[in-house]
Amino acid sequence: MIQPDRLDRFFPIKYPNGATVSRFAKHCPHCKQLVKASSMEGMALLLQDKVFVLAEARCPHCQHGFTVKCVIDEHKQVHPVGLPAFLYRMMLQWGARKQVHTFRQQADWRMAQQAADDAEAAQPAGTQLPDSALVQKSEDILGNFMGQPIHAWILHNGQRLVYDRAVPPGGQFRLAANEVLFDNRLIYRPA
Repeated sequence: MIQPDRLDRFFPIKYPNGATVSRFAKHCPHCKQLVKASSMEGMALLLQDKVFVLAEARCPHCQHGFTVKCVIDEHKQVHPVGLPAFLYRMMLQWGARKQVHTFRQQADWRMAQQAADDAEAAQPAGTQLPDSALVQKSEDILGNFMGQPIHAWILHNGQRLVYDRAVPPGGQFRLAANEVLFDNRLIYRPA
């Protein structure tokens, strides 16, 4: 179960795509001044690639209290939530019971996050083929991506590689040790 806390203690939050949200603030609906997360009491929950925020805020300028209900996507776009606060709270509590991670600025979390980052950095990255690489392309076309054909397989240095996936639109991705990036947009794996 998520325990409500001062909202700034949930940040920074790092998304699976590598993007990080380090601060959070909202404008007071009464006086329009910016209210920082340190003036909010609630919770922030990372679920897959979205951060769900529910908090009660108190404007330090005019003392007006208001509820903050929003979702921050992996591109740091903030979307309002139209659900009633009690229903949104139930949804977040249900998500917490499903073993999702809450991120707090605690020593344990920082050490665990640093260990995970170090382990990820230690893993060998895949190969990126230069534009000048000699590659034989299959005649079989699986479809198009960004206006260019997706070849079912490619042959490079005698190794046959089959199409796996396209690079995500944001460009945030990590190659596994056996993966090859071709044409700066397609990822292939050994057959």
